[in-house]
Amino acid sequence: METSNLVTVSLFVTTAILIITPFFVTPKVKDSKRKKKHNSNKEKETKIYTFGLINQGNNICFLNSVLQSLASLKSFRKYLEKKIKNKPIDAELPVTVALHATLERLNVPLTKQQSFIATDVVWALQANARRLINRQQQDAHELFQFLFQSLGAEDDHIRRPKSLFDVELIKKMAAKNDTITNIVNDRNPLRGLTAYRVSCMKCGYCGPIRHTTFDNISIPLPSGLPSVPLDVLLRTYAGTDFIDEYNCPHCSLVETLAAIEKALEIGKDDLAKGKLENDRQIIKKALATDVDTDISDQLQVTKLAHLKNTASKVTMFAKLPDIFSIHFSRSIYYQSGLTFKNPCKVKFPESIDMMKYISGGYLANMPSEPMSAPPSPIASCKEDEIPSGENIYKLKSVIVHQGDHRSGHFITYRRKEESDSWWRLSDEYVEEVKLKQVLNEEAYMLFYEKT
Repeated sequence: METSNLVTVSLFVTTAILIITPFFVTPKVKDSKRKKKHNSNKEKETKIYTFGLINQGNNICFLNSVLQSLASLKSFRKYLEKKIKNKPIDAELPVTVALHATLERLNVPLTKQQSFIATDVVWALQANARRLINRQQQDAHELFQFLFQSLGAEDDHIRRPKSLFDVELIKKMAAKNDTITNIVNDRNPLRGLTAYRVSCMKCGYCGPIRHTTFDNISIPLPSGLPSVPLDVLLRTYAGTDFIDEYNCPHCSLVETLAAIEKALEIGKDDLAKGKLENDRQIIKKALATDVDTDISDQLQVTKLAHLKNTASKVTMFAKLPDIFSIHFSRSIYYQSGLTFKNPCKVKFPESIDMMKYISGGYLANMPSEPMSAPPSPIASCKEDEIPSGENIYKLKSVIVHQGDHRSGHFITYRRKEESDSWWRLSDEYVEEVKLKQVLNEEAYMLFYEKT
């Protein structure tokens, strides 16, 4: 009986354990799986940051904003890297080296927010220009130009022989495969070429085509408008403008020739007539051959007439850079001496096709001709030819100025590398934002890179 009871109790306990056990063990297994899943999701949701740049009360947000913008430009970083790699052993490139190191550091992915002070760049710029850049508020565009002037000065220093007797260096510069030649030939990806031609509205004279290099273009904004599309600004920049009080060389020669012939008709002594006749022949030759040649030193008694005509100036992009940098001039100056900030908002897209702003390689021959007229090619050599095909540029960074004309703060919106996500960088503060917020900002500088 006791044995039977013991068996019964044993079976009861065993059954109870079998029944109860799942309620204790299974939850632990499920909890473990849930924990692993939670950790996996946490890893997927881990945010990737970039370094912020500390202002440290020195009011150098203008410098920080430019550095963060340049850090988004992959082709510019590669250009600096190649420049350092190809530099001569004895060449010093303090600004290039400091800038490259800083931009590379700003591209190191981080799992938590960190920041540093761009002291290397500050010291290199101050040593290069022998002036402080952090004692008073300055402008981001001004700093951008100052930075690229310093980079250009280092290039010039490498190219320049230390003396006229430095035969070895001159020989190296002439060698095709020398590192110095490589540095000269490695074009700054922000450097482009514009071409322009001036035409007289009175006589139809067309001046020679002139080229100008640029590493950024500055576009004034219209006053009184709440907003303007970037497309309109670019079409205006690469289009036709009008100049008052233009001294047309052709009209000047014609007017001067008419004055000489009138003086000869009046009659003077033989010596005076001889000198006038000499001047007359020089002017007639200039009109027949080249009106742009300065002949004022050749004339004996005649001064060239100075006229005030209206002329058209047609500008176009002759060679596009790999990185297109645009600055919007927001200063409005009044006769009273007061200066205000232009609040006009530029509506800019995520990508632009720069072929829309190139006239196919030709400039108008006459003031009334459209820019696509084919009579006169603008490029005089292969290097200046306009690239064919599409030129799509993608927005990489935006500098924004917050405040009025007298004071304010610069921040940067920067695209993550190989991504469509964006960062908003205000000195050491970094946060992720959507493209929609970027495109809605009041841009001060835009940086587009060729895809």
